[in-house]
Amino acid sequence: MSNLRSERRQEHLSDVDWPSVFNRLHEGLVIAEVVHESDNEVNWRYLHVNEAWSQLTGLSSQGIAGKLVTEVIPGVEKHWLEGFARVAIVQQPQTFVGPVSELGRTYDIRAFPVSENRFGLLFFDVTEREQNELRLKERAVELENKIKAELGARAKTWDVSPDIQVVSNHLGIFEQCNPAMTAVLGWTQQDLASTPFPDLVHPDDLEDTLQAFEACKNNQPVLRFVNRYRHRNGGYRWLSWVSVPNDGKIYATARDITEEMAREAELELRRAERSKLWSASPDLHLILSLEGRYLEASDAWERQLGYAPADLKGMLFDTLIAEEDKAYAHDLFAGLSETGKVDHSEIRIVDTQGNRHWYGWTAVVNGGVIFATGRNVDERRRQEEQLRQTEEALAQSRKIETLGQLTGGVAHDFNNLLAAIQSSLHLLQKHASNESDQANALLQNALAGADRGKRLVQHMLAFAKKQELAPKAVDLQSIQDMDQLLRSSVGPGIEISYNFAPDLPAAMVDMGQLEMAILNLAVNARDALDGQGQLSVNVKKLENDAPADLLDGDYLSISVIDDGPGMDAQTLSQATEPFFTTKGVGKGTGLGLSMVHGLAKQSGGAFRLKSAPGQGTTAEIVLPSLSKEAIIVNEQEPSHQSAPSPLDRDLRILVVDDDCLVLMGTVAILEDMGHDVLDATNGDDALSILAENSDIDLVITDQGMPGMTGVQLSERIAAHKPDLPIILCTGYGELPEGSYRYMAARLAKPFADSHLGDVVAKALASGSQLSQGNRDG
Repeated sequence: MSNLRSERRQEHLSDVDWPSVFNRLHEGLVIAEVVHESDNEVNWRYLHVNEAWSQLTGLSSQGIAGKLVTEVIPGVEKHWLEGFARVAIVQQPQTFVGPVSELGRTYDIRAFPVSENRFGLLFFDVTEREQNELRLKERAVELENKIKAELGARAKTWDVSPDIQVVSNHLGIFEQCNPAMTAVLGWTQQDLASTPFPDLVHPDDLEDTLQAFEACKNNQPVLRFVNRYRHRNGGYRWLSWVSVPNDGKIYATARDITEEMAREAELELRRAERSKLWSASPDLHLILSLEGRYLEASDAWERQLGYAPADLKGMLFDTLIAEEDKAYAHDLFAGLSETGKVDHSEIRIVDTQGNRHWYGWTAVVNGGVIFATGRNVDERRRQEEQLRQTEEALAQSRKIETLGQLTGGVAHDFNNLLAAIQSSLHLLQKHASNESDQANALLQNALAGADRGKRLVQHMLAFAKKQELAPKAVDLQSIQDMDQLLRSSVGPGIEISYNFAPDLPAAMVDMGQLEMAILNLAVNARDALDGQGQLSVNVKKLENDAPADLLDGDYLSISVIDDGPGMDAQTLSQATEPFFTTKGVGKGTGLGLSMVHGLAKQSGGAFRLKSAPGQGTTAEIVLPSLSKEAIIVNEQEPSHQSAPSPLDRDLRILVVDDDCLVLMGTVAILEDMGHDVLDATNGDDALSILAENSDIDLVITDQGMPGMTGVQLSERIAAHKPDLPIILCTGYGELPEGSYRYMAARLAKPFADSHLGDVVAKALASGSQLSQGNRDG
């Protein structure tokens, strides 16, 4: 509860309008600086005054800042100039009391040093008090004379005077007291005549009072002395005394200054409260000169930034501002001079350790100085930046997802075109053995182009997350097995290093595709480094910095880091888009990073790219991890299954594909092998042909067909002919769950005639096992 009250009090204190507080002070406030003139004379100019200054001097504060005191008060006494200058020079406070003749007033002035060559003044108008004390002195003299010469007049003055008048002997007994004495203190004449005055003095004032009493007994007048006397009701009244010894007696007058002392105590309390409030505030508080130099700073500067307030005095306002914000700060300061205020404006301040911190600043000009307050907004800025990055990542993810869908569709159609082209080229090659060398060379060039197109489609499918993967638990330490490949790929001018965190769990990934991805990243780094530089492969567990869009779980990070020139923000934002490249024509497809991105996403992870001009590039693959026990490295049992035997008979085969070019190419290859081939362009036609032809030995079907997919067709066929082998032919890696249940084999587009023959033989060999499994299931 006490902490809660403290927090609420601090919140309340942070809202205090200090300029208004200073202007509510009853005492006058002046902040000034010493001016050394050429003739070894001193002067001083005003920097700031409060509203009470005008009330106590009768002068206007309009335009006062920057003026010399001799301009404002031409006849000011020289001792005021020299005395206040001495306070600033020797850095010691001093109290002055005296008149300013030109103003016709007397002041009680507390002068204190502010900084080197600067001082402050707090003062009261004590003209009336001094006049009263002067009158008291004069009355004391008159009293002595009148006692001797005019007893009648003395008696009258004695009775009607509002000031206390007493005659005391050297024993401290008031032998005579005027009516004012009893009126002020409540004691009767008899009480005062029978009580030694020390019994009525406040204990805290007794020692000083006795010293003054001894001075009077030694014929030394006491012209100004203040103490407290006990009232009959138990309280105390403040009295200001003038005492004069004469003929073994002490003649004294006193004025009741209790109310004045109460006002002064209240002002002192306000000053103390202001100091406590400022010190307790969690915000940074400042008072600056109009030239922008620190005059005062709150304790929060040391708590938050490490700067002692005393060390900040005299510092220029932009000294601690971060370099990149200084131009903005100067614009704000110029506006402050014109409008007199600055609303919430955020600027970074550098602490003693060189760290930057964001502060929201407000400022106001009042009384010739600037009052500024800064509140730390680091946490809010951090949260806003985190939100911005999350929103950007989400937008980028949606953008890549859309591009992936588009790329996957393009790759599928391109795959079909490649399948038709490749099948036709293989048939042409098979039957063109007697053609000229030039024709054979052109044919080989066309086949090489088709094969290059096939690899391009695989990259596109990888980006679209539709490539065929064979993930397993992999120990990422095996990445070092690529060392020779990587070094030969990047060249001798690039130094490669590996950093593996201890106790790495396994990663779930297709190792062949991962190696291709790392090789892609290394080649990209080589091109960025222009053959010279540092390349590092770092592998570690991700603790709390996994991408936010991944499912909960444990992840590993594989980072390929180069110290090259880096990328600007525009290039970085496009780097993973398909077909985007900064390389020259023929030097890159623009699908390398797209493929890496697709592999990571299809493996349940993510791909992150970090770069900035002059800071190199970090390409990071994030993959889901498994427990250490799940690592499988080189443990795959060697396959004992022999290659399928060549077919010893011709088959009757049904080929189903909605793309006529692919259909024609597949039919042509099968017929060239000697098989009897039937064809259909959709699932319904295929079912009708099967119903009319009971002697069909094998079905080869495309997957992506309108109306009925290849998997759906396989399910319909298996329901009536569970022994009939089916080959699913597709370029996509991802298939619906349960697709392999009815599949004797899978054929990836595009394919060569030899590959098609092997798959047909494999399908026939496994067809009986598949049908037995379907019956058992």
